[in-house]
Order: sequence, then structure tokens, then C-alpha cells
Amino acid sequence: MPTVSRRARLLDLASLGCILFGAALCLISNSQMTEISKLSYKHPGPPSESALAAADRARYLAYAGVAIIVAGCVVGVAGAIRLSRRKASGDQVLS
Repeated sequence: MPTVSRRARLLDLASLGCILFGAALCLISNSQMTEISKLSYKHPGPPSESALAAADRARYLAYAGVAIIVAGCVVGVAGAIRLSRRKASGDQVLS
């Protein structure tokens, strides 16, 4: 059985980090949208920014989180494909 190199493990760790960071961005965006939805006529929020602009910024933050999650998945799948190709070629030590 071939041993997994340090580079492959770091690639998996980077993939996991991207996925977790993207999920955190989505959760932050969700909490911002929840706060924005509580605004009303009696409690309009800060006068310096409209609720619509804040909602747009939170939505773009959520889109960025999803994009980072997808990038992390692509990195992880690419690393797994690379590892499986190395295993198929018969290399015992993966670099």
C-alpha cells in the first residue's frame, strides 16, 4: 500500500480549510440577513445605510462563501484524482 505524502495531506487540509471558511462566511451572512429582517418602520436601523444595501452586501457575502466552498471541493477532488492516478501507476512513495 503506498504511503501518502505530506504534500497530499496538506492539500487535503487546504481543501478542508476552504470548505470550513466558506461555511463560516455563509453562517455570518445568514445571521446578518436575520438581523436585517428584524428591521421595521419603528426600528429602521442605522441612518447611514439602508436595509436594502445591507441585504445586498450580506447576499454577496453568502455568494462568496458558496464560491469558496466550491473551490475547496474542487481542490479536494483534484487531489483525490491525482492520488488515485499515482496509485494506479504503481508508485510506492507519493510526492
